[in-house]
Amino acid sequence: MRGKLSENLEFWVTNLPDPLKDTPVINLAIPGTHDSMTYDMRALSPVAPDAEACVHWLHKVIPCVIKRWAVTQKLSLHEQLLNGIRYLDFRISFRRQEQRYYFVHGLYCEEIVDPLQEIRDFLDSHPGEVIVLDIQHTYQFEEKNHVELMAMLTDVLGQRVWPRDGRLLRHWTPRVAEQTGQQVVIIYRNAQAHGVSNFWTSDDWPTPWPNETNVGRLQKSLERGLASRSPHKGYVTQCVLTPNISYTVPRFLSSLQRTCARKVFRKLLSWIAAQRPGVWRPGDAPTVNVVLADFVEIQDSEFCKIVVDLNLKMHTAKIITMESSA
Repeated sequence: MRGKLSENLEFWVTNLPDPLKDTPVINLAIPGTHDSMTYDMRALSPVAPDAEACVHWLHKVIPCVIKRWAVTQKLSLHEQLLNGIRYLDFRISFRRQEQRYYFVHGLYCEEIVDPLQEIRDFLDSHPGEVIVLDIQHTYQFEEKNHVELMAMLTDVLGQRVWPRDGRLLRHWTPRVAEQTGQQVVIIYRNAQAHGVSNFWTSDDWPTPWPNETNVGRLQKSLERGLASRSPHKGYVTQCVLTPNISYTVPRFLSSLQRTCARKVFRKLLSWIAAQRPGVWRPGDAPTVNVVLADFVEIQDSEFCKIVVDLNLKMHTAKIITMESSA
């Protein structure tokens, strides 16, 4: 029988047992989406600047196939948040023709303005929830574009941001987030953001890329990464396969979901369920923090439920400790 957290994924942070609300967010188990904003991608969308060179030719011939391998999520942003996703992975490109910013992953997706407001609206209506927003990659950016994007993020989310200026990540807890209204951390993985108070850096929240096409090698890579984790930083465990051209060409009639995502869930969900979150010290076995995946709605969002319920292991451990010391 599942615990209360996964029974109401929309409010799982709000519903954390009271003692766990003082746990730093870097020590909670948080479900995340990989390439969060690909759900509205169209087959005839223009090729984005992050695409490999061969994609430009293939897109002219078989655009539907390119889309099947570029889409990583089916749930909309709002649906992801309702399903308990609290880490969002954004890849953004500037389109000079339109002077606007778009989400990308091989192809162009939607413009960024409305989704940013959607995040703000969710936080406003869910004061007990938190979000980690990761500006993972930016494309076709000059210095002025970084300044402009950071200003957009600050305009929409500024009052909700836990700033880096003089703060420590271990002090950002669900209770502090609710009391202060500072419910979101923004990681901006570009040197341009260093020293800008509202933004945290890659060094603050590492996200090593496994870059594997085999689940067995993926698991070993994830285990090596966790073993090197710092107890004072956030950490992203990427439970995703990364198909290259030599992998996709023999499987071009398939899709990322059928060939990669379902294989990961079939073979790695039990490994994820065996992990634990929580505060730890050097010398202890490192704990998980953010765990991300593709197509998180598979099997009735089982991935989200498993990751969220990992947090109950901390509560059980606290109860056992209290009983043994009584």
